[in-house]
Amino acid sequence: LASLSELQVGHFPSLQELNAAKNCIDRLHIPSFLFKLHVLDLRANRITKINKEDLDNLRDANTSNLSLILSHNSINSIDPGAFRFVTLQLLHLKGCFSHEDIMKASLNAISGLRVQKLLIGQYRNSPTKVHFKENLLEGLCGLEVEELTITGLHIRFTFTNTFFDCMENITSLRFIHTNLYQFSRESIASNMQKFELKNSAIVKTPFYIVSELKHLKELRITNNKRLTNIDYSLQTLDKLEFLDLSKNNIMMESCCDESIPGKSLKHLNFSYNSYIGLRSFFLNMPHLLSLDLSHSKVVSVGQFPIFMTLYNLTYLDLSYTSCHFVIHCTFCGLFNLVELRVPHTTFAPDILSSIFHNLSSLRLLDMESCGLENLPNDMFGHLKRLQVLNLSKNKLMELPASVLLSLFALQHLNIRSNNIQGLSNDTIQVLSKSLEKVDLSDNPYDCSCTQEQFLMWVREMSIKNPNFSNHLECKTPEHLHGSLLRDVNLKCSWTLIYISMLLSVVFVFLLLLVYHFYLKNSFLYLCFCHRGYKKSATEKTYDAFVIHSSLDEEWVREELLPELEGGDPSFQLCVHYRNFEAGKLILENIFYNGICCSRNALVLLSPNFIESKWCSFEFRLALFWRFLEDECGIILILLEPIREDQLKHMYVLKKYLSSKTYLKWDKNDREKEVFWKRLRKALTQSRKVDVPL
Repeated sequence: LASLSELQVGHFPSLQELNAAKNCIDRLHIPSFLFKLHVLDLRANRITKINKEDLDNLRDANTSNLSLILSHNSINSIDPGAFRFVTLQLLHLKGCFSHEDIMKASLNAISGLRVQKLLIGQYRNSPTKVHFKENLLEGLCGLEVEELTITGLHIRFTFTNTFFDCMENITSLRFIHTNLYQFSRESIASNMQKFELKNSAIVKTPFYIVSELKHLKELRITNNKRLTNIDYSLQTLDKLEFLDLSKNNIMMESCCDESIPGKSLKHLNFSYNSYIGLRSFFLNMPHLLSLDLSHSKVVSVGQFPIFMTLYNLTYLDLSYTSCHFVIHCTFCGLFNLVELRVPHTTFAPDILSSIFHNLSSLRLLDMESCGLENLPNDMFGHLKRLQVLNLSKNKLMELPASVLLSLFALQHLNIRSNNIQGLSNDTIQVLSKSLEKVDLSDNPYDCSCTQEQFLMWVREMSIKNPNFSNHLECKTPEHLHGSLLRDVNLKCSWTLIYISMLLSVVFVFLLLLVYHFYLKNSFLYLCFCHRGYKKSATEKTYDAFVIHSSLDEEWVREELLPELEGGDPSFQLCVHYRNFEAGKLILENIFYNGICCSRNALVLLSPNFIESKWCSFEFRLALFWRFLEDECGIILILLEPIREDQLKHMYVLKKYLSSKTYLKWDKNDREKEVFWKRLRKALTQSRKVDVPL
């Protein structure tokens, strides 16, 4: 397309936007049939010069709603007065000037233009840089412009005192992606109501400039990674309504009464900063409507009733703030709060039933990743107007119907990525009444007959909404693992199920009964031996009592005893085939003559050990004695490898092995030397604790 006149769009009277970007247009001549457009996009064409006669037909036309986008055209010159008496909504000249002299001349040439919004500067990744120079923007004095955006300027030094000379009538000024690091101190006579500084190199907030803008209502200083503190007070800005200091690196010890104006402030954003210390109670911010502290480390919230006086607050975001809520009155005073976001914070369990009680106006509550394990029945009892509830990525194992009964207005519920295996019939009935959207995905669902009603409900919901169950998959039983819940069709015989369940309960009860009496008798006997030991024993006879299988006795005779009892220093060991007294009960020999008289228990682990009931019993007795007296160190030696399946019936030993260090026997001569050295060291350690090997 070489010219806009080639377009045949005159028969589209309601056409409002025309995108003619990236064509071959080289003249800015706009036919009259395009005057009703709201947007005319001519970016990245071949316009290098704007002639005065090309815009003659715009001077008497009503184009106050037209946004003219000329970005990415390499404009070298503009006829002086070319835009005189032209009225536009927006003129976009970003990336049009390859040098600061061309920009200066062009801004002077468009004198007489009336425009609501003007964008000038360079794109961030442009290969050419336009440097700021003295009087670069003097052409603004000849324009009627309300909102000015300056992007991508390369600023070598501080702005001079003439920078703001032509901005008296500008109501909005934005600096985007500049390397600006400082403003000069100067007085500004301006009607500016909006000021934005984004992606600059400043290290201090330019409040000494901003504080001169007496009519300022909106202030945004964002995405300045070198900005770490607030040095000046903004209390003089008594008309300020919107303050955005997000995505900097601000560390603020005390917020916010002394440095932040509060008389008219309605919106305050401190998100994505380093540290915000809330030391005050927002006493002079009676009109605050929204407060965003997300992704900043925040202290005091949850420990004190910080928000007591924020009666008009409607939006509060504490996401990713590391807050830990411990008091019931954390949100006291927030009677008009509509939206509360607290993902990745934590709550003391005893406050969950009452912490939200005064939030009667709440419409949205986001509690994603709060570590919730269960929900008290009256947790949401006062949230009668709640419409959206997000409980995703917690540790919930069930969703009781009693928790949802009071949520009469609830429309959206998200409980994805919890530990829920299924929903009860009562919960299903509540969810089926009025909810528009329920997200149950990514939970470990049980697809057995105990969840038959839940699976039927999922199939019914899937028929109504095919996307409802896309991520609802079975976790158990094994043969259905990974299957979609909507595809599971069970044939359940409840009579057999009830009989099986009853037999299982009886069997478990008998096992517990037998195990109970076994442990009880063992414990009583241990206490009896303990009393006898207390009366007679005064010192330890042996350095270690060796717990081993009789099938491993050869290693004890040929390796262990010669090395430890014949070495230097010498250790005295108790072994059953040599040191047990004839005629006594085996149990009494094990406990009284072995464990009680030894500083340590030396446990020789092998497949033979696993198969021996006496070895298992001796090991448990040693653990009992350590629990009662804390006088018997336990040293584990792995003689031969033990498979994982061999340990499954010895839960106590398996758990002990997973948390303790053990020695491993190796026939290699070099490894033997290390083994004996470590064992000797272990035997000389304190008798009060397990030996760290």
